[in-house]
Amino acid sequence: MSRQPRQHIVRLYPEVGVAGSLRAAMQAELDRVGYTLTASLTNSPGWWDCATRVGDDRRHVTTVLGGEQRWFTMDFWERGVMMAHGSTADLVASAAAIGLWQTGSRLRELQAASSFVRFGELAEAYERGDPVETKWKIYRRTRAPHIDHDLIEAAYAQPRLRTLFPYTSHESLRLSRCTREPFTDDLPAIIPLSDGTYQIIGPRPRSPIGHANTPSEAVSLLIHHLPDNCGPAVDATAVELGNF
Repeated sequence: MSRQPRQHIVRLYPEVGVAGSLRAAMQAELDRVGYTLTASLTNSPGWWDCATRVGDDRRHVTTVLGGEQRWFTMDFWERGVMMAHGSTADLVASAAAIGLWQTGSRLRELQAASSFVRFGELAEAYERGDPVETKWKIYRRTRAPHIDHDLIEAAYAQPRLRTLFPYTSHESLRLSRCTREPFTDDLPAIIPLSDGTYQIIGPRPRSPIGHANTPSEAVSLLIHHLPDNCGPAVDATAVELGNF
């Protein structure tokens, strides 16, 4: 016997209640419009009635239903990067946006047709093919508390590091030889410590390889432990590079 959607979903999304799940409702709408796309379940079993994914590892869209208000909340992905997001109360509009994205729409084309879609400058940089410089620029101008501005500036001042893709994890500065997630994990990283000093950790396993008192010293030590020919970062994932 098939399961019935939860009552709050039936109440907020009657078409999903009739179809039996968001996956089924989205598939019906995609079929009605004429898209040869398949709506699948996500990898979250508890979301069987309220979430769906359309696409493959190259491009896909995930859609999740709001629990308190009627919203189809969507994330648009391309090769490991969330390129855009948005929410609409209209199943037809959400299916139309999925169809556009999965048939190769560019960001501004998608937004022109689906005004609820939002994206940022980094996504457009990916689309242009130059996300490395844009990611450094975003970090250099941010004042977010988990970003050590002096460390970012010291790293950016080094030509070898400027060509690598920067990202942060638990306040540490990490660098990748590829620009898409999953990132490579074979380069040293720098962790700012609470006393204002820095710990440099090596790749795999992430064990300490040195300690520095200033951002410049930390960056110099990191560069000393870089492998040869580790840049510039390429448009790929770590999986595609065989590094995951």
